[in-house]
Amino acid sequence: MTYRGKTITKHIRGNWFVRLRYNGKHISIYGRTQIDCYEKLKAFVEKIEGEKAAKWLQKIESLTAQPATAGKSAKDFTFKEWYDEWLNSYKVGTVRAGTLYAFNSQIKQLISLWDCKLSEITNIMLVKTVNELKANRAKDGVHNLLKQMFSIAFNNRIIDINPAANLQRPKQFAKYEKKALSAEQEKQFIDLCLADLESYEPLLICVLQGMRKGEMLALKPNDFDFGKNTLRIDESFDKIFPDDMQTKNLTSNRTMPMFELTKKVLIKYKDRNPDERIYKSFTDYYLSKGLNGILKKLNLPKMTIHELRHTFISRCHEKKIDEIVVQKWVGHAIGSAMTKAVYTHVGNEAEQRYIELLNQKTA
Repeated sequence: MTYRGKTITKHIRGNWFVRLRYNGKHISIYGRTQIDCYEKLKAFVEKIEGEKAAKWLQKIESLTAQPATAGKSAKDFTFKEWYDEWLNSYKVGTVRAGTLYAFNSQIKQLISLWDCKLSEITNIMLVKTVNELKANRAKDGVHNLLKQMFSIAFNNRIIDINPAANLQRPKQFAKYEKKALSAEQEKQFIDLCLADLESYEPLLICVLQGMRKGEMLALKPNDFDFGKNTLRIDESFDKIFPDDMQTKNLTSNRTMPMFELTKKVLIKYKDRNPDERIYKSFTDYYLSKGLNGILKKLNLPKMTIHELRHTFISRCHEKKIDEIVVQKWVGHAIGSAMTKAVYTHVGNEAEQRYIELLNQKTA
């Protein structure tokens, strides 16, 4: 008997039990009978989901609070007032809740600028503020936030000079090179995943289809068209905001080819509940542990799940697949109107040849 992907097992002592992870800890639930254990498990899971829902609503309410800038002259904005205006006017409703949450975390690291008049902030002030942060990832996030905020302010003539225009990205990130598996390493990776699909199937799908982790975790049987061999991507799962299933942006919503090996792996879900996530039992911890285990077995350097996506893109480039087709498949923005027009001339026949090329690499 199972509940929400958790299997209830009979203990050697005769009673029944189930194990799960909660807040980074292993939890064991016992019952005298299988039904008793099932009811306890159900009550525990519902309690957890209730707590998560309450926290999620609280976060959303704090993120979407209206700014107290009504009737204020644009030239009089302080840094914090402009942040509130920018967030609510340009971001709320257009980006995921997780992104809003990240912005609110980053602004707390810029408290020294909050009361400064927006028009009086200089480039050197921003440079010093960013350099004072200790964590490299924090520096990169704040750099991104400042670039966006001041660009919009400048374009709307709220400021005459953009102090963030020449703000350099932190060196640690500017020099970062995206890693990708070589063709031989990818083959070894795929073979290892196929040998233990129960543990590694989600990672296999990421490298075969070039999907983002959240997109993979959101997959449901109704996203698969086994007749047309296509895979629809229009949702993304985030454990912090489980009810916000938006993708990264509109460009991320796409229908891409379902490659032959992917089809062989996913066909078993054909008759499952069409609206239930197929990888709902895989946590970030489990996925990271699985990836690290594979890399260790293959004697490969550490890499992230997102770099499996880079591996897919690298194979496409090696096969000389049109950049415009690759952008469509992985959900990257297709540049100018001219670039989009070029794509329409690639045609279904040419795209089918590209699909066959990638089918060959995993044959």
